[in-house]
Amino acid sequence: MVANLKPPVLPTRADFHAAISSRADRWFAACLKITRSPELAEDAVQDALLSAWDKRAQFQGGARLDTWIHRIAVNSALQLLRKHKPARFDSLDFDITDEQESPEQDRYTDELDASLGDALTRLSDIERVCFVLKHIEQWRLAEIAAELGSSTGTIKQALFRAVRKLRVCMPDLLKVES
Repeated sequence: MVANLKPPVLPTRADFHAAISSRADRWFAACLKITRSPELAEDAVQDALLSAWDKRAQFQGGARLDTWIHRIAVNSALQLLRKHKPARFDSLDFDITDEQESPEQDRYTDELDASLGDALTRLSDIERVCFVLKHIEQWRLAEIAAELGSSTGTIKQALFRAVRKLRVCMPDLLKVES
């Protein structure tokens, strides 16, 4: 039996422009949550786009182009974070919103983002990065461990500590979930 495999089609410039116009704000938001610096987040997205364009021949088409670039952007943010190792993180001065939300959802999301942003500053670097990758970016524990060069047990401990600290910092959220 011979499989009829078509070679993957290289993403075009138009494909990249479409992905950028529809998803750049989400890539930036993800990188901002990891780096806690608008400048580093911008650099991470820019590095990701350059890397994705240079390596577009490696795009297999198993995922959407914007998802592939998102993953590259998160990895770029992690690399920049390792390079810069900031001593402390500044709070976010702005919010990124999704145009599809209702005003009530938008207000709740803004409040939650502000509260989470403040609470994330109280976590150690490893706790914050693990929390963002696991609970916001939806990475698997093994993926986080591999990316950070750590064991799954260490990642679990960091996540446990992060969640415990966030529960203390964000008690109102527990009331909403109940």
